[in-house]
Amino acid sequence: MATLEFFFDFSSPFAYLAATQVEAVARRTGADLVLRPLLLGALFREVGQVDTPIGAMSERKRQFVLRDLGRWARWWGVPLQWPAAFPIRTVLPLRVFLLQPTPARMRQFFGACWGEGRDIGDPAVLRDLGVSEEELAAAPGRKEELVAATRLALDADLFGVPAFRIDGGALIWGQDRLDQVERACRGERIEG
Repeated sequence: MATLEFFFDFSSPFAYLAATQVEAVARRTGADLVLRPLLLGALFREVGQVDTPIGAMSERKRQFVLRDLGRWARWWGVPLQWPAAFPIRTVLPLRVFLLQPTPARMRQFFGACWGEGRDIGDPAVLRDLGVSEEELAAAPGRKEELVAATRLALDADLFGVPAFRIDGGALIWGQDRLDQVERACRGERIEG
């Protein structure tokens, strides 16, 4: 059985699209899915990338990327709604997620953010999603865990999300490469 690591931050619409499919890939291949949340802004700073890449794109490229996101959402039959609060501050939801790092919670937070366009960085929105006061109070205690998770991503040579690593091997980057992820989980060599 392969181990499929899924690196993500709730701030990425591409990671959202991947999150809608990665569990099915793991089921079809029998892979053990390991969720790897990270703070994308910190990763970007470490690798020399602007915090909000879509904001640094030319208008032509930005419009194409937005249309392409819509195409992928339609292809997979999932909702996509750009959050009004963008860029999204994900420190709090990531720390809350680390308290209960389950696929269900991942889907819930991604769905609220990118499926419904809600500001999951707002504690009131998290409360509305069922996050308890105790969890909100405990979230700051997960700071070092989130720093370590982001360091793990840097040590794995990540430069963005979504990214996938099968059995600790080479990275596969992008929601549009899930077919390669699936093939690698089945044991096929995909490296060049």
